[in-house]
Amino acid sequence: MATTRTRRTQAERLELSGRRLLAASAELIAEKGWEATTAAEFGRRAGYSRAMVHARYGSKDALLDTLLRTEYEQRLDPPADAAVTGLKRALTPFDRLGELFAEDPAFLESMFVLSFEAVKRGSPLRPRITAWMERIAGTVEQGLRSGIDDGSVRPDVEISTAVADIVAVGVGLAYGWIVLPDRFDLAAELDRTRARIARDYGVPEPLHGAPQRSRRGR
Repeated sequence: MATTRTRRTQAERLELSGRRLLAASAELIAEKGWEATTAAEFGRRAGYSRAMVHARYGSKDALLDTLLRTEYEQRLDPPADAAVTGLKRALTPFDRLGELFAEDPAFLESMFVLSFEAVKRGSPLRPRITAWMERIAGTVEQGLRSGIDDGSVRPDVEISTAVADIVAVGVGLAYGWIVLPDRFDLAAELDRTRARIARDYGVPEPLHGAPQRSRRGR
């Protein structure tokens, strides 16, 4: 018995074309970088016409804004989970990197390539990536401050120093994986670094949450 193929609605077709275009963009960014790739190449890689990017987004830069907002920011910097400790919130960027490395390493590679392209002072990527990195640093800082309040982070931690350390080591891991992929086990390094940060700044688990001994009756 023949089956009738349901035609997609206009909204569904637009969503599909958008997803394919964003996926193609991530692939090309990982291969060639952002500035070396044209809008027409993004369209062709997705299987559409050369003018697809301009017809859909208006410009290559507008495509980048969408890519950063709907893909990178949502997948790499999700909303904080109020149910976890402050220390775990501060470690969220490492958890997300590990999950994305397991789920979609090509996407993760494109994100790192974008970040490293932004080091050039005149790069149009720089303000966008800087703003994104500031949000990640803010997530770490808020987690550490909450951790001091809830007892999961040591009260003597110097917040600004710890944030700089955590962000810098994350950037270093990204660079090592991109430059030396055959020598660099990103999953293992993320686990090792996460454990080191928890050890350096966190309160040991057996002590965290233990009832405080009352001074009365001494």
